[in-house]
Amino acid sequence: MKDVLNTLGHLGREIHRRYDEFGPLLVFDDGNKRFLSFGTADEQSCQLKKDPLILQHDYARCMFGVLTRYDDITAIRNITLLGTGGGTLATVLHERLSEAQIAAVDVRAAVFQVARQYFGLPRSPRLQTFTMDASHYLATVTAAQCDLLITDLYQAEGLDPLVLQPDFLKMCAAHLQQDGWLVLNLWKEHREQTDCLQHLKALFPTIAMNTTSDGNWIIWASRAQQNAADRTGRDEAKRRCKQLNELLEFNLWQQVKGFYRGS
Repeated sequence: MKDVLNTLGHLGREIHRRYDEFGPLLVFDDGNKRFLSFGTADEQSCQLKKDPLILQHDYARCMFGVLTRYDDITAIRNITLLGTGGGTLATVLHERLSEAQIAAVDVRAAVFQVARQYFGLPRSPRLQTFTMDASHYLATVTAAQCDLLITDLYQAEGLDPLVLQPDFLKMCAAHLQQDGWLVLNLWKEHREQTDCLQHLKALFPTIAMNTTSDGNWIIWASRAQQNAADRTGRDEAKRRCKQLNELLEFNLWQQVKGFYRGS
């Protein structure tokens, strides 16, 4: 592990290091951006210091593209985020969807501490944090209460295997309202694991997928029956992206057009 930690200098100057029962958490700063690492070369979070509300990773922007599936994003009132990292997703959701109540879940208490201290995770009555396993959280909350459920569950060695389990996917489906959306952040290698996709299709009539330039495989899934490629149509999706570009401060269509190939 020491050799791995010593190779992370490309992320900038190390400004914080701590350990918990799951391993190291390291924060780096290159003067322009701040990074969270779990002790591997993969960045768990990246934040632009001068404007922390502009998402930096393509996969994160692609996940946010699910907002194009909502007729009115102000109707999104209950959001669950499984896996917190530096809290960049939670922070942007909190600031950009000002009516939403957000539950951020992570098994590591140290993650929340680092996210608050170094990445500005808000302390807000609209943002509740839960230190527990994601499956335990889903098992203890009221069913069908969530408008948007985002899973971003990664460990130091990669994707948390929980995400690919049928029972976990069933709990995700039960947590969502009928017209809510699930967003899964996987690696492109998981496209070959057809069992996971078959389980998803059995639970969610509507599924859209896209592979990002940084090697992630993003899935949007809804319990509502609709054609994710052409329900709104390509032109309507572009229109919604233009509306959201000003809010999110990046070109959303470039990140999500792959979801609309069939339209």
